[in-house]
Amino acid sequence: MEYTELADYPLPGGTMTAWIPQAGPEAWADDPRRLSYMHSEHALRAHAEGDSWYSQWIGTAFLIERPLDEDALSATLTRWYARHEAFRTSVSVDDARDLHRITLPADAISVERRPMGDHLTSTEVFERMNEYFNTTVSPLTWPHCIAVTVELADRDDAFLLVFAADHTVMDAYTQVFAIKELTAIYDSVVTGDPDGLVDFGSYVDFSHAERALGDQIRETDDAVAGWSRFFAAADPESPQPAPMPTFPTTISAREHETPSIVAERTPDAGFQATLSSWLLDAQQTAAFNALCKEAGANMQAGIYTALSMTAAALCGSGDLRFLNPIHTRSELRWGEAAGWFVGIIPVHLRPQGATTFTEALASIAASSAEYKKVGAAPFAPIADLIGGDTTPPGFVVSYIDLRHAEGAAEWDQRQARVLRSSTRNADEVYFWINRVPAGTNISSRFPTGARADEVHRFISTFHRILTTVIAEGDLAYTHAAAQTTNAS
Repeated sequence: MEYTELADYPLPGGTMTAWIPQAGPEAWADDPRRLSYMHSEHALRAHAEGDSWYSQWIGTAFLIERPLDEDALSATLTRWYARHEAFRTSVSVDDARDLHRITLPADAISVERRPMGDHLTSTEVFERMNEYFNTTVSPLTWPHCIAVTVELADRDDAFLLVFAADHTVMDAYTQVFAIKELTAIYDSVVTGDPDGLVDFGSYVDFSHAERALGDQIRETDDAVAGWSRFFAAADPESPQPAPMPTFPTTISAREHETPSIVAERTPDAGFQATLSSWLLDAQQTAAFNALCKEAGANMQAGIYTALSMTAAALCGSGDLRFLNPIHTRSELRWGEAAGWFVGIIPVHLRPQGATTFTEALASIAASSAEYKKVGAAPFAPIADLIGGDTTPPGFVVSYIDLRHAEGAAEWDQRQARVLRSSTRNADEVYFWINRVPAGTNISSRFPTGARADEVHRFISTFHRILTTVIAEGDLAYTHAAAQTTNAS
């Protein structure tokens, strides 16, 4: 399963319908539980942008392999919203820009069907769906999660379900869990059998607890010291000179270098470039994992080592710094709850003089885990203490192994894909590297222009290093400065 923008998903033509949750104004009640740090920051950013807020959502597309029954789907979505309090809470903003939570009870929601067109082409489906999601989903306007179906023109035993949500009520795990969850609920509604789903806690409760934890953070805490060490380790003479890491500066490409992995389409004006590509198939992934294990490491350490080698080859140094998103589902009750259960930890990869891939695995594994424990504390109050910045970092790398997610073996058959909206152009580079049953893929978003060429070279070199290590069993570090000297 890939992680792409909606424009890169092969949407079918057919009959399109929106399914919109409804609740009367009298059902809303003030809720004293506080918003998570990221929820608050995200909502305030939306309030500051006002009418210019546009195209900032995440979601999922997949087939439900049963005929579409309108009453059954309405009941399914009603049950889904009732299961997750995150979908039933919102915020109000007063004149002082203070945010106040408001929440609906589980039985206050119904789902309204709204036709969006019959006999549409795939292009028409994309245009209507994309604009609907881009203009409707917001952290300030409920509902924060909406769904659309497409009844397929060429088969009547399945339909496509696509939902989009604001990040304040959903994270990547929610995007994935929802495939199994919505399918199970729909089957239950149609057949009358139990859905077999386990109930989990509320992200609203988690958010309130996170703020209580943040209130207790002091300058003497280990997490504060860890972030301080990470920022202080920035080398002004390195390819990543800033304390908050940005994508490393690469040495100019040689004329004959042509990236093998590039964005397949030109982004709309004002938006970032994006790409999604398979790095390794299932057989290659298994071989790479086995090689890492034989050397005493896991696949994540192998991926990180290949990134370090890429930085050495293109930037002159195998030291590489980035931010790593981590889930904060620290208790069983948060297991499959819908919400934004995400924190960040700093990562500073250091090969420590290793000259080959296998030599570097141990030191890369150790250095990548150096700041792991700081993720137990939210970053925002730490940033306040040490004078840091809570704005999005410039370079983010995520590695997730999703092979064992329930239903993963059926993702390809069900044309499942997790989605994100287009992102306004900014000097940010994100890599999402995912191991799934079909292999290992990378999704990325990055600035347009000259910086895009650097990202294309980086990902292409990363891919070449991975496949070479698999083919040869090892690979020597090469450094851009040494290459330049030899070339001259």
